[in-house]
Amino acid sequence: MKANTARRKTNKPRRKAGFDISLYDRNPKLTAVERRAIKSVLRQREINYRDYILKFGRELSRLLQPIEDAEMFSGSRNHHLTGTRYKLLKVMDALGKSYWAFSEEEWELVAGKTLADFKQDGTSNSGRSFLIAFGYLIGRVKSGNNLGHFSSQVVARKAFGAKAVNESIERIQGELIRLGYCGKLVRKRVPNSICRAFLVCGSARLEDVTLEGLEYVRNNSISQLARRTVVPLSRALSTLGILANPLKPYIPVGWPENRSSVGVPDEWLEWAKRWRKTTTVEPLTRKNVFYCLMKVGRWMSENRPELADPAKWTYESAAEYVASLMTETVGQWSVPNRAHNNSRGKPLAPRTMAGNLSAMRTFFGECQEWGWLSREFNPHRAFKNPKSIQVKLAPDPRVIDDDVWAKLMWAGLNLTLEDLPCNSRIYSRVGGQAGRVPYYPLEMMRALAVVWLFAGLRSNEISRLRLGCVRWQREDVTIPGSNDVLKKDEVCLLDVPVSKTKHAFTKPVDIVVGEAVEAWQRVRPEQNPALDKKTSEVVHFLFSYRGKGLSQFYINKTLIPILCRKANIPESDSKGRITSHRARATIATQLFNAKDPLGLFDLQSWLGHSTPHSTQFYTNVYPTRLAKKYSEADYFARNVRTIEVLIDKDAIISGAAARGEPWQYYDLGHGWCTHAYFVECPHRMACPKCQFYVPKDSAKGQFIEGQANLQEMLQRIPLTDDERAAVEEGMEMFESLCKRLEDVPTPAGPTARQLIQLTREKKDDSLQKGRIVKTGTRDS
Repeated sequence: MKANTARRKTNKPRRKAGFDISLYDRNPKLTAVERRAIKSVLRQREINYRDYILKFGRELSRLLQPIEDAEMFSGSRNHHLTGTRYKLLKVMDALGKSYWAFSEEEWELVAGKTLADFKQDGTSNSGRSFLIAFGYLIGRVKSGNNLGHFSSQVVARKAFGAKAVNESIERIQGELIRLGYCGKLVRKRVPNSICRAFLVCGSARLEDVTLEGLEYVRNNSISQLARRTVVPLSRALSTLGILANPLKPYIPVGWPENRSSVGVPDEWLEWAKRWRKTTTVEPLTRKNVFYCLMKVGRWMSENRPELADPAKWTYESAAEYVASLMTETVGQWSVPNRAHNNSRGKPLAPRTMAGNLSAMRTFFGECQEWGWLSREFNPHRAFKNPKSIQVKLAPDPRVIDDDVWAKLMWAGLNLTLEDLPCNSRIYSRVGGQAGRVPYYPLEMMRALAVVWLFAGLRSNEISRLRLGCVRWQREDVTIPGSNDVLKKDEVCLLDVPVSKTKHAFTKPVDIVVGEAVEAWQRVRPEQNPALDKKTSEVVHFLFSYRGKGLSQFYINKTLIPILCRKANIPESDSKGRITSHRARATIATQLFNAKDPLGLFDLQSWLGHSTPHSTQFYTNVYPTRLAKKYSEADYFARNVRTIEVLIDKDAIISGAAARGEPWQYYDLGHGWCTHAYFVECPHRMACPKCQFYVPKDSAKGQFIEGQANLQEMLQRIPLTDDERAAVEEGMEMFESLCKRLEDVPTPAGPTARQLIQLTREKKDDSLQKGRIVKTGTRDS
């Protein structure tokens, strides 16, 4: 009885509406009659085995009827497939069972491992594809990997009908194009992958494709391209509503964990895996701590194997590990990695050492907290950062050079289609002309560049921005507590998701950010929401294309090189490689040094820090601004005074200076000092007018000023603390200085007190003489 004349209703997959294997006798054993008939047909092949197949049709009807129904269902021509029946009979005779009992490996004997093997019996190419399709129809072939190369599209069309297969392919291609896919992936690779999924799932309807079927195709495909194509295929099926979630990106089985655990003691590895399954830290932190534990395991396997049991660690062993960490080099205890090629053998950076010690504190601290280990020692004390490391962890914001940053901003604001790389040499018809098709649209790349250049966000925060994250200030707003008014559309507000150290918050950004984001949102294809791993929320990501979100590493690996090429600058400046996070420090520093700067607490809120201490790592005072402040402070002039000096050249030339006559005249304002060691005189700021002093109003002072052979020069005189105080604080400190110098000898010998006394005595003598002269004159 033919399958198409005796269909019945069933709950099995849709394919069975055309070919229902439940209608046939699927006994795996061959009857004695069937054995004799098969041998008779095989013996007569040399004559006319086709006639003998028809002759023994009644005895072989159980075996031949499904083949004939499959031929009619697939639209294959009988004269091509007579040899295929002979092939099946020959293999059944060799194995002693019906094809209903063939394993997938045994089906290789039917279809051959290669086309050349199959054609040895004179059968055609279409005969082999039919046998493979027949194997899928009756459930004997699942992956088809052992059958070598064959066209999945041809086999699927034979198994499920060309019309049904073509309609499903066109539907999935249209959805992929809407999502942004193009090129060979849509034209060639996706049809092959979806047809292989049809064969595995047993139906040509997209609704019958399951996530398990796609996973099976990916894990059992020989081609790496086929494995990668299944993921975009799953994204298209997800946006069509067929799958609840797309497949995760392909990761080779056993990598990288098996590779990272090389050389690690088994006991230590089991403890590390147990901790990793239990801890509640962030996924990235969990991974970094686990890799640090693997490095510690390789260290202990060579130096202290007995420490594989964490319970045996003591303060002494912890000190030994910390000491070894101080002399460790890059890549010494790591699995060989290309990232270490340029720095292998160099000493570890202080932050790397601190990170390793932090990993040990986290591991031992949580194991003790959970009761796995006894509290015999305090890991926070045993693995504390040494002072030699701690002093090197001071804030050091790696601000991008101003000229480089200006060129990057110009490049980001002027991106064009020619600046964007294509994933391959993909071209499409754009506006009637052939145009380049970048991996991401121009509007998305512009928005991404502007957000990075102006928003001051972490790369993870940029990749996790939500759709509709920009809000506009559409009316004037009065600032609370002041009369200032924030004008409408002067800035826009950006909603930042939950970050590394802070809950979700809103920050003001330049309107160019809002304009670029809205331009991208207008052309962004509609996509299914995705899971935010940090918050476990299902959201629509802003930077999502082709059904997947943007990687947080895309800015460093792709966007920054694009902008550097556009601006014709290297990817490094005076402080090293330009990275995504350096832009955050650059923007913060510019806001901190602006004409109307943001204060430390304002920057803390704008950057999303939990404490102002973190903000200090992102701000730096401009050297020019610091130089201006330093100049205004007048530090040098505060400690040094400049005094005018007259040099008598004639006294030097004539030799009078060598005989001890004055040749230098220090201008004190009220007079001249002729002492050669004026700089060392303790009375220089409070001159008591010793014998080296020449008043300007005297005849000698006027003579000094009138000499034509004098050379003027300036000399800087360093001030003592008392002298500086006298200059800065006025007469009170000057009088105090004079009192302290009263008993200090002058260069001439007498002290200031003695000079004052002599001056008074001379004045009294002159007054006395004046009285006597006046009295004598009156008497006379």
